[in-house]
Amino acid sequence: MTTTWVPELLCELRLTRYTSKLHMSPAARKLAYIIATVVLTLAGPAWAAAQTWIPVGPPGGDVRALASDPRDPRLIYLGTSDGLLYRSDDSGVHWRRLSPGFPRRGNSLDDIVVDARGVVLVGYWEVRGNGGGVARSTDGGNTFTLLKGIEGESVRSLAIAPTSPQILAAGTLSGVFRSVDGGQSWARLTPPDHPDLRNFDSVAFDPRDPNLMYVGTWHLGWKTADGGQTWMPMHTGMIDDSDVMTLTIDRWKPDVLYATACTGIYKSEDAAGRWSKIKGIPSSSRRTRAFAQSHDDQNRLFAGTTEGLWSSEDGAATWRLITQKNLIINSVLTLPGGLMLLGTEGAGVVRSTDAGVTWTASNDGFSERFVSKVLFDRMGRRVLAGIWGDRKHGGVFAAPGPRGPWSRLGTGLEGREVLSLALLGGQALAGTDDGVFVSDPETGNWARMSTVVDGVDVHPRVQDLLALPPRNLVAATSKGLLRSGDGGRTWVRPPLGITDDVAALAVSPNDIDVLVAATGLGFFRSTDGGQSWAQVSKGFGEFDPHAVAFMPSDDRVLLATTGGGLYRSNDQGATWARVTGGIPYTDITGLAIHPDGHTIYASDFTWGGIFRSVDAGKSWERLPTDGLASDRVWTLGLDPAAPERLLVASPTGGLHLMIPAGAATGAAGSRYAPPPAERL
Repeated sequence: MTTTWVPELLCELRLTRYTSKLHMSPAARKLAYIIATVVLTLAGPAWAAAQTWIPVGPPGGDVRALASDPRDPRLIYLGTSDGLLYRSDDSGVHWRRLSPGFPRRGNSLDDIVVDARGVVLVGYWEVRGNGGGVARSTDGGNTFTLLKGIEGESVRSLAIAPTSPQILAAGTLSGVFRSVDGGQSWARLTPPDHPDLRNFDSVAFDPRDPNLMYVGTWHLGWKTADGGQTWMPMHTGMIDDSDVMTLTIDRWKPDVLYATACTGIYKSEDAAGRWSKIKGIPSSSRRTRAFAQSHDDQNRLFAGTTEGLWSSEDGAATWRLITQKNLIINSVLTLPGGLMLLGTEGAGVVRSTDAGVTWTASNDGFSERFVSKVLFDRMGRRVLAGIWGDRKHGGVFAAPGPRGPWSRLGTGLEGREVLSLALLGGQALAGTDDGVFVSDPETGNWARMSTVVDGVDVHPRVQDLLALPPRNLVAATSKGLLRSGDGGRTWVRPPLGITDDVAALAVSPNDIDVLVAATGLGFFRSTDGGQSWAQVSKGFGEFDPHAVAFMPSDDRVLLATTGGGLYRSNDQGATWARVTGGIPYTDITGLAIHPDGHTIYASDFTWGGIFRSVDAGKSWERLPTDGLASDRVWTLGLDPAAPERLLVASPTGGLHLMIPAGAATGAAGSRYAPPPAERL
């Protein structure tokens, strides 16, 4: 079968983000939110100032935008796709998340511009909505004001007029807006009902005349020479239906423009009168999200594509790839002296000090990885973190302690998302969206285990994984419950009623032969290490389970997190009751239990919140979230050797470590180097 790629299809490949699966109807979610609000209001700030949170990695993640301060190019700002802003004060060597920084999560910060006074302007748009706007900071990005007149507009591009810094232009989904007073007020320049003057992706001012503007839409480009009173199409020579993603004006020759589109790169030498398509970059790499010209050489051009960074040294006549091809590049920042920064998807920031001859990762202090699972390996004296949502640069990261430093554990998980982790002896196991992978103890490299059941490799999505001595594996998968008695060499599928989707597993702390499996249709128990199972109770209706765990102090007691709150069983799953006492009936996903059996932590992924009980779940109080990038926490990790170490993972900001009141953070700025006493 031959697949033909056409421009129309390529133009539709736009930014997508992980959207959480809510296990509640709209009415149920609304009721749960009301209940949660009332409960938390009544609970009061009992834990206020009790502790703080510090970011600890792993480094890397998605970068949407990079911009430097024209007064001091060492000051560089970085925007993410979930509303976080970072700053580097040393040309991108180290980063720190600005606090409170940009105030709204769930917004993509695609355009950052800094004016001659150091004022930072950020164009943003809602990832799961149609809103957005422009925000301004006068204190280096620490605090922001959301500007009136453009609030609610999905801003996809932002520019400052070089000759008149008070003049700004913003391209939005509904039109082009201009401010002539530094953003204090805004006026629409394009007619609101024009069928083509909408869905703007790029905007640029002529460096000689602020009334001359070029704009690109999801369908070709336009030009105005009179400050927006009239608009002319500027797509002669372009392939029809080209999504014009960037517009770059030559620093030395203002009539020379470069436009990048989903159909390739175009060059105009007559102020956008006519375009010619640039050759030399393979068609598979033609989707160019970023474009830049060298500060030192007018003939040196850089194209950031979905297949690495391409460079031309002869004014776009020829091109060559100068990075790894597996980099998806969203932003290219060139600075004087050959310094370059790339903002990528997954790999974070990549830096060069020699105009692209060599490259190194530069993510110290920058962490935007979505950690799906945390596992403490006492035998290996390390912490493992599985990554969700990054199939190229994710996998599993390892560190000697909760504060790092983190490094990627081997190769072999490219193309996979890690959903679960387990340890079998000295070997790490990863449950992924395509079966179980095992890490080589020497190299760390990963290899997939065949999951052949009844003569067919079922390629399961492994949502939870138990490794039980001496060589037993039990996997909760999308293809049922799978068991291996020989370390994964062979597998069987014990019958588990009519369900095919198993969500979670738990093993008794007192007897490794006693297991519990959670499914949407009910709970099942095994007393022979998973060889046979019996259903002990029905499910929770519309609320699917996320995780299940035994209480360390009493293996008759089970806790289960669900889309409708936390549930408790006092008879190994035969009967269940919803937990009350201050924890909301919302999407509880994370669960961590202290070895003493009294202290329990739980987290809400949909509405947000981390909750703690010190009386075995009878009463709960919400923890303060000072220092967290987001209180929407997916998973929790509690170090069994030092239970005061609680790690939490949210979809933005990476892992955070809880620091008790009065304890030193041990952090030096944005660095993650752990004190020796905190190593495992």
